[in-house]
Amino acid sequence: MDVSKLMPAAIAAGIAFAVAKFVPNPMVKAAAYGVIGVAIAKQLPVVKNGL
Repeated sequence: MDVSKLMPAAIAAGIAFAVAKFVPNPMVKAAAYGVIGVAIAKQLPVVKNGL
């Protein structure tokens, strides 16, 4: 896997993690963790076919 293919997922995960860390609302934190999970899952070949 290329670094150029991983960079958009890393940026999305980083932004979502920052939102989860600094926003006190638990619903927003849960949504941010969901975004991180989807961003990572789209890079995995086993899960990518199911999404």
